[in-house]
Amino acid sequence: MHSMNLERYNYQTNDSYLDYEFYSEGPNGKIKKVVRFTLIKVPGGIVYNLGFGDWNEKKNRIDDFIISNNKDAERVLATVASTILDFTNHYPDAVIYAEGSTAARTRRYQMGINKYWHEIDPLFEVYGLIEEKGFYPFMRGRNYSSFVVKRKIK
Repeated sequence: MHSMNLERYNYQTNDSYLDYEFYSEGPNGKIKKVVRFTLIKVPGGIVYNLGFGDWNEKKNRIDDFIISNNKDAERVLATVASTILDFTNHYPDAVIYAEGSTAARTRRYQMGINKYWHEIDPLFEVYGLIEEKGFYPFMRGRNYSSFVVKRKIK
């Protein structure tokens, strides 16, 4: 099994492999992060929304707008990527929808996909949404407003 050899945090998952949690560590301390795959019904398929952010203890939910600025964005993204890999090991047919909570975050996802394309491409089909036109196979240098990924079946 080929996996991304990037520095990442260790994570825990639950029995359903839908929730993953890990701690970011940096100048602002130890911050709990949660990745959650939520089933959404769409015509013609099973799609899981990828939710990600800091865990808000008070509200008992993910806060995907907070900026923790822990100087470890690359490692955090690598950890999220590895949860997607693990999730699709358990749900090989799942289609995953990902969109940043802000345009800047969506751009960050896009930069991560671009940067690690040679590691992502053998494992996943990636599509990007071009506003008012639909989803197209991911191409570098094109801007997308959200992404859909699916594990390639060997």
